[in-house]
Amino acid sequence: MTTTRVTTLVGLFVLGVATLFVTEGTLVRVGEPQFIPPITLGVALVFIGVILPVLAWPIRKVTRHKPERDAPQPINPFYATRVVLLAKAGALTGSLLSGSGIGIVLFLATRIVITAGPLFFALSTAIGGFLLMVGGLIAEKWCQIPPSSSDEAGTLQPGAA
Repeated sequence: MTTTRVTTLVGLFVLGVATLFVTEGTLVRVGEPQFIPPITLGVALVFIGVILPVLAWPIRKVTRHKPERDAPQPINPFYATRVVLLAKAGALTGSLLSGSGIGIVLFLATRIVITAGPLFFALSTAIGGFLLMVGGLIAEKWCQIPPSSSDEAGTLQPGAA
């Protein structure tokens, strides 16, 4: 699995901003109520963003141990795979939801009357999405195995095909 690219995260962020900004405008123009995310969405995103590095911590301890110390207990590879997949999904989802929250904030900022409640809820979604993205990227980084000393530049050794 490759690491999450910054361009993918930025693309999802921009997609979230554009989609929610246009959706909010369309809803208001056709006379429907605008979408305001609940405060629990932001809280849940922060909670998941904190849980991801906690799940990755045992993997980090195993991958970063020094050979001269006592080696920690091995990690189940299925657990490590699940954690890295959750981390990658969390980073991508956090980027999209953070952009969505910013899209709602931008739409609300263009209105004549700005109410504090919906603005606060949209900001909490944006901040929660950002923290989920950061937590996912940290957990993904912790699940990587550092290169060994023989594979310094990522090149293959002669006869290692």
